[in-house]
This record gives sequence, C-alpha cells and structure tokens, in this order.
Amino acid sequence: MDTVTQAVLGATVGQAVGGRRLGRRAAWWGAAAGSLPDLDVLARTVVGPFGSLEWHRGPTHALWFGPVVGTLLGLLAWRAYRDRKPPAHAPPPDSAADRRAWIAVWVLGLLTHPLLDLFTSYGTQLLSPFDHTRFAINGVGIIDPAYTGVLIVALIIGRVWRRRPTIGARAAWVGLALTTGYLFYGVAQNDRAVDLATTQLAAEGVRPDRVDAYPTLFQPYLRRVVAWTPDAVRVGWISTWQPAPIEWTLVPRVHDPRVDALRATRRGRLFAWFADHRLVGKVEPAADGGATVELHDFRYGMPYAPDRSMWGIRAHFDAAGDRDGPIERFRNPRPDDTSGAIRQLMQMAFAPAR
Repeated sequence: MDTVTQAVLGATVGQAVGGRRLGRRAAWWGAAAGSLPDLDVLARTVVGPFGSLEWHRGPTHALWFGPVVGTLLGLLAWRAYRDRKPPAHAPPPDSAADRRAWIAVWVLGLLTHPLLDLFTSYGTQLLSPFDHTRFAINGVGIIDPAYTGVLIVALIIGRVWRRRPTIGARAAWVGLALTTGYLFYGVAQNDRAVDLATTQLAAEGVRPDRVDAYPTLFQPYLRRVVAWTPDAVRVGWISTWQPAPIEWTLVPRVHDPRVDALRATRRGRLFAWFADHRLVGKVEPAADGGATVELHDFRYGMPYAPDRSMWGIRAHFDAAGDRDGPIERFRNPRPDDTSGAIRQLMQMAFAPAR
C-alpha cells in the first residue's frame, strides 16, 4: 500500500508492542520501520525502470528481512537509548525488557509491511532473493482511507492518553485487529465479485478460462473484473455493495507474431512475470508501414478507458516485422479531471446504475 499507510501501520505496531515501556519513541521508530522497506524504490536510479520491476518489493519485502534486519536495528536502538532518561510513566527500568521491546518494534514494524502489501494486486516477493515468486491476495486497493483512518484513530488515542500508555497500547491492538479483519473482508468481497461475474457469464453462454477480480481505490466494494477466453478478454466493473449486471467491454486478444516476439524478449518476460502474465497485446499501425506493439498489464485499469490498462511496455516493429527500436515502459495518460474520476469510482461503488 501507499507509504503513508505503511508508516501509520508501523507506528501502530510500535505503540502496541512497545508503547508501555518505550513511550512515544515506539510509535515514531515503528513508523520508520514501517516505511523502510519501500526505500527499494531507489533501485530505479541504479538499475533503471525495468530493473525496478524486479527489485521493488524484493528482498526488503521478504519474510526474512524483518526478523534479521529488525533484530539488528532493534539492538542498535536499545544501545542508543539505554543510558537516556526513560519516558515518563514508563515501568521501572529493565534493560532486558527494554531490549526485547526495541527488537519487537523493529522486527514487527518491518515484517507487517510486506504482509500488508501481500493483500494488494501488485505482488510481493516474500521469498526473495531465494525465490522470485510474486505473491498477491486481491484484498484492498493501494489507497484505502478506511484502513488508514482506523490506525490513525488508535495513534491519536495513544497521543491524547500519553500519560496512560496502557490505554494507547490497547487502542493500538484494537486498531490492528479491526484492520486485519478489514483485509480479509476485502478478500471476501473479491471472491464474491468473481462468483457474481462467473454466474453472469454462464447465463450469457460464456465459459471463460478464468475470471479475475481486482480491488479499486478508496473503498472495498468496487472490483474490476477481467474474464479471459482464447479470443477475447471481457472487462467490467461490479460493486458488491449493490450488485448490478456487469456491462462488459470486449477486448480482442491479438494473435500476432510481433506480440509474441515482444513478449519473448528479456524485458518482455520480465514484464510478464511482474504482471502475473495478465497481459493483453495491441498492435497500432505506424506511418512507416511498421507498427507499435504494446503489452498491457490488465490487472489495472480505469472505467474511462476500459480497453486499456494503466501501464505497459511497447516497441516499434518495421514493415518486415522485425523490432527496430528500444523496448520502453509507458503509463497511459490520467484524466485531466482527477476529482471527477474519483467521484465516478465512488458512484460506481455505492450507487451503480441499473
């Protein structure tokens, strides 16, 4: 999810496991731990835009990273603070208990980051660098104010009742329990969207090879549904809040050797792995007699452009069908009226047309 939410999650974890003994330091350093794994986005400056596909949500998001790196950082924090004045209203000094608290703040702050990312469609390499499988559970969008807001309330309670750290710790645990339940609630909404779409397709006489559903932004109900058949992809949106028949957009699956050639390149294979192989090819004729060939990541898309994804890769092929240009990443233009697009999403979620 977005880095702000990850920082808020880390702060709440810190307040829950270390607030009683470490005071507000636990929340501040928990926020740092929750944010730290996303520093891997800096890999783009070293390995370029394609390398960042491989390295973002890589080793810093693996399950081993929190226990190993978090233990070391927790020990460093404990050493840095052990000779300082303890926080007001903290329990009596206890070096071993302080050490355990600092380690818990850092280990769990780092570990909960990839576990939260796991519930988004983007994919997280939980076993990197030993295995590069991307794990993803389609539970929530990458921005969800309800999830973030509950955690912020828990932090505010901890701040207001800072002289009674037990109250703050309990509020944090309650916030973590509620938001964890919310993640699984999102998974249930996704499963329901798949079931509703599959039932509708069967009634329409369509038997797809597979049906995928993906969360959208800001709420858990509106799902982008993609149904795959050998010759076409059907794309639509359904709200599990108030289900209505899906209005499908039919996107032909292009069977073109140039699409296969682009996908067979090293960068094409990398992008296919990143996109969980949910790719749709497009061929646009060019003025020189050749064509621009694109691969779209169909996990992501917006209602204003149902036949296109939010991003992909492209290359130019000459009239003979040979690639004669570099392979580049692209992002499709966003709407000029961003607030209007958001209002459209919310309306589709809570007041779908019938």
